[in-house]
Amino acid sequence: MEKSKEQGGLSAGLGLQLGLIGLLGLAAMSWLALESCGAEEGCVEGARGLWRAAFPDWARRAIRGVFHVLTAPWLWFVIVVAAIGERLRPARSGQPILSKGMVHDGLAWVILNRLTFGLLVGIVFSYSYLVDLYDAHLSFLSIQAMTELPTAVRAGLAFLVADFLGWFHHWVRHKVPAFWVFHAVHHSQREMNIFTDERVHPFDRLIAMPISLIPMLVLELDGQIVPWLLVFQTIYTHLYHANLKTDYGFLRYVFVTPQSHRVHHSHETQHADKNFGVIFCLWDRIFGTHVDGWADYPQTGIEDPDFPMEKSAAPQSILFSYLQQFFYPFKQIWIRATTGSWQLPAG
Repeated sequence: MEKSKEQGGLSAGLGLQLGLIGLLGLAAMSWLALESCGAEEGCVEGARGLWRAAFPDWARRAIRGVFHVLTAPWLWFVIVVAAIGERLRPARSGQPILSKGMVHDGLAWVILNRLTFGLLVGIVFSYSYLVDLYDAHLSFLSIQAMTELPTAVRAGLAFLVADFLGWFHHWVRHKVPAFWVFHAVHHSQREMNIFTDERVHPFDRLIAMPISLIPMLVLELDGQIVPWLLVFQTIYTHLYHANLKTDYGFLRYVFVTPQSHRVHHSHETQHADKNFGVIFCLWDRIFGTHVDGWADYPQTGIEDPDFPMEKSAAPQSILFSYLQQFFYPFKQIWIRATTGSWQLPAG
C-alpha cells in the first residue's frame, strides 16, 4: 500500500515536471522564433501566429518578463561578481556557489513564481491598478508644487524618499504578525545567495506596494524620474544577499552591506528586528535599529521546524517546496484563526 502511494506521488510529480518543462519549452521556442525573425515579414507572421495561438495575452507578458530577466545584462553582472566574491571571501565557508538554496531560489522564485502565483497576484493587484485607484480616489492629496522643482532636485528626493519608504515597509512587515508570516518566507533561507532577494511571497510584495507607492504619488515623485535607480537598487540588493564576507570598509557607515544584511537575516535573538535598510543604513541609525557588530556573520534562517525548507535541488522537490512555501503563511493565519494565538516563526 505504502509502495503504491509512493509510486503515485512520484508519477504525479513526474507528470507535473514534464508538463512544466513542456510549457516552458513551447514558450521558449515561440518567443525565440519571434525574436530571431528580424524583418522577414513571413517569418514574423508565422512566429506571431504560433506565439499567439500557444498563449493568451497575460501569459505572453509573463513569459516575456521571465526571459527578459534571464537575459538582462545586470543579472549576469551580479552572477559573475557574486561568484568571484563567494569564491574568494565566503561568509559561510563550505557553502557551494551553486548551492541547493540558490538553485531553489532561482528556479522556484525567479521563474516558477513569475509564471504562477506571482503572476496571478500581479494581474489582480498590479502597480498600474494601484496608480489608477489613487488617481480616481486620492489624487486630491497630490502636492502639485513638487512638479515645479528642478528635475535634479526631484530625482534626489525620489531616491531618498524611496529608500526611506523601503526601510519603513520593511519594518512594518516585521512588526505586524499577519504581515510577518508572509515575509518569513524570505527570511527562511539558510544558504544566502543572490536569488534570495527574489524569494519573496507575492502577498509580501503586495503588502509593501501601497506603503512605498502612495507617498511617492502624493509627493509627485514617480520612480520613473530616476529609472536608473531601479536598476541600481536591483543590482545592489541582489549582491548583498550573496554569501559574501565583506562590510565595505568605511562605506559601512553609509550603506547596507552583505555583512549588515546577513545580520538582518540572522536567526539569533539579539539580531531580531535589526538592520531594515535597503540602500542606506541612515534610517536604522536614526531610529535605533542598527547593529554595529561588524565581525558578525551569523547563521541565517527562521526558527520553525515546520517550515517546508527545500531538501533537494531536484526539479520535483523544487516544485513541491515552492507550493508548500507559498501556502505556509496561510497555514499560520489559519492556526491564528482557529486557536486564537499566533505561532510565529522567530527570525
